[in-house]
Amino acid sequence: MNIYPTHAYAAIGSSTGKNWATQFDLAAWGMEDVAYVKPVELEGEAVYGIFAADGTELATVDNRDEAFVTIRQNELEGLSVH
Repeated sequence: MNIYPTHAYAAIGSSTGKNWATQFDLAAWGMEDVAYVKPVELEGEAVYGIFAADGTELATVDNRDEAFVTIRQNELEGLSVH
């Protein structure tokens, strides 16, 4: 294993024995830059919710494509959750 990893996740459990980042640290990286989309039900209708990385609901829209466009317009990276 490369002791000077170029990928952040490769640093975990490297052969040096040093734990450079905890799982919590990895979860927090980029938290302000990510939003996720998942189907939700609102007043009996199927819509798509846009959520911050910490689970806070940001918005609901009528379709999945619109959700990703909204995310990109707000300079976030969109992820899909099933």
